[in-house]
Amino acid sequence: MQRQKVAPAKKLVSLDPSQRAFTIPQVSAYAGLTHWQVRMAIWQGKLAAKKVGKSLIVLRDEADKFLESLPTVSANNSDWLARRNRVGVMVRS
Repeated sequence: MQRQKVAPAKKLVSLDPSQRAFTIPQVSAYAGLTHWQVRMAIWQGKLAAKKVGKSLIVLRDEADKFLESLPTVSANNSDWLARRNRVGVMVRS
């Protein structure tokens, strides 16, 4: 009999509106990021975290500051986009 690999089930993460600090899974859900993106931001010093035993927590204020510090995406005026739009118009006609 051959063993099948099964992806681990995702755990539901609950967030309390009055909560002041988040675990990594909670801040991931709060910010709409992956766990890896949150950990990388912490390791790179872009997101402040506190150590509690072996765990990391992120204060809500720090998560908000991090989200506000992310760059704003502006309209892209590059040539490839113009070509793509021209091709898209031709196909739709």
